Amino acid sequence: MKTIFLVIPHFVFTSDLLRTKYIGYLSQKYRVVIITPMIGDGEALAGKYLQSPNVIYLKRQLENPRLWQWFKLLRIGLVNQFDHLVSVQQFYQSPNYKNNWPRRLARFLGRPWSSFVSVDFLTKVELTLLPRSVSFEQYVKDYQPSLVVTATPGFDPFEAELILLSQRAKIPTVAVNFTWDNLTTNCKHIRKTDYLISWNETMVEEAVSLHNYSREKIMVSGVIRFDPYFTSAPDEPTRDEFLLSKKLNPDHQTLLHTTVTKAYPFQKKYIRDLITLRENGRIPYVNLFFRTHPLDDFENYSEFFSLRDVYFEKAGREIVLPSGRKRIEMGYSDLLNLKYTLKYTDININYASTISIEACIFDKPITNIGYLGRYAQAYGFEHYAPLCKVGAVRVVKDDSDLPKFINDYLTNPTLDHEARQEIVGKYVKFTDGLSYKRSVDCLDEIIKV
Repeated sequence: MKTIFLVIPHFVFTSDLLRTKYIGYLSQKYRVVIITPMIGDGEALAGKYLQSPNVIYLKRQLENPRLWQWFKLLRIGLVNQFDHLVSVQQFYQSPNYKNNWPRRLARFLGRPWSSFVSVDFLTKVELTLLPRSVSFEQYVKDYQPSLVVTATPGFDPFEAELILLSQRAKIPTVAVNFTWDNLTTNCKHIRKTDYLISWNETMVEEAVSLHNYSREKIMVSGVIRFDPYFTSAPDEPTRDEFLLSKKLNPDHQTLLHTTVTKAYPFQKKYIRDLITLRENGRIPYVNLFFRTHPLDDFENYSEFFSLRDVYFEKAGREIVLPSGRKRIEMGYSDLLNLKYTLKYTDININYASTISIEACIFDKPITNIGYLGRYAQAYGFEHYAPLCKVGAVRVVKDDSDLPKFINDYLTNPTLDHEARQEIVGKYVKFTDGLSYKRSVDCLDEIIKV
């Protein structure tokens, strides 16, 4: 049985790769050595991750954090090959850049050379400067991997380090779990893997046109994290059972609002607006279901918790690390909960989120929060603009739009149905619940090469 190294930098990716059918199917075909900074044998047992003779958990820390900090600065400052992208332009207008003087200084001093410095060039420099890793060499000697599988093509330093060490050891690499926006919003931080397994053909085109991947090195599997949406189980709750479990009234329609991280200052305003619209009768009396982002401040909304037919829920479950730091992971039960949340609510409101694609799967009308100053640029980002262009979402541009869109959709939920179906075909593609299997089967083709 051949061995695969599966590199997972944080809990966002354990949700997709270790809490779905992916790891079970992968370990039926290969011996899998899972390399993470947070899960060893003890944590795997305590966290109820898959236990199998074919699965080994290796806990490894990033060995060269200073190197990756410096090269993050250099990539932001020196690389301008992606400056035509709206997502990159927005970054340079954000406080994350403007309030960071080392980044601004690097960009100013590097301007004369920036047209000659590409992402691929900096990756070669990183490979040259990266110190030898005795621990990784020992892993290779002990397990003799045929392939190194990462979630993304090196956006995270933990993955970047292992991608380059694998290249040095002549072990092929493949990224299998990057999302629809990563090739554009994270474009400066790519360390190209030998192969990609993407969601859809749109991402293939981005990899070829933006990152000079060879089309023959990219495969399409569908979206692993969406697989539970397309499979049913005999114990699935009914709509009434689900809403009652959230202390919501099944006699009312339900509006779902999903938040983003606490870095965005406008969220509380929109929650208050929705509650006010319901109270003053500008929209019908509906259940208000608020699902907060794992990186949002859940307690910030405590003033609303006691309101009637209002429910707040934090995505995923909290994990306390040995250091005392807390992280959120989506287990399989959380993925199913999100499935029922989308299935049994009537309208989705969000800010430029992947949830929009998921709402399209369930053919739920989508309203996007849009009058946000510079934050409204997100609707022009390369990954999100097509949803607006085809009319799969309606973007709120002033205070009168929000109640109008809600009322229109509650009256006629089939509005924009064709556009939502178009997005499902373009971005989701496979609706059979077997994307995990296709993704693993793609590895067979790579190893045969």
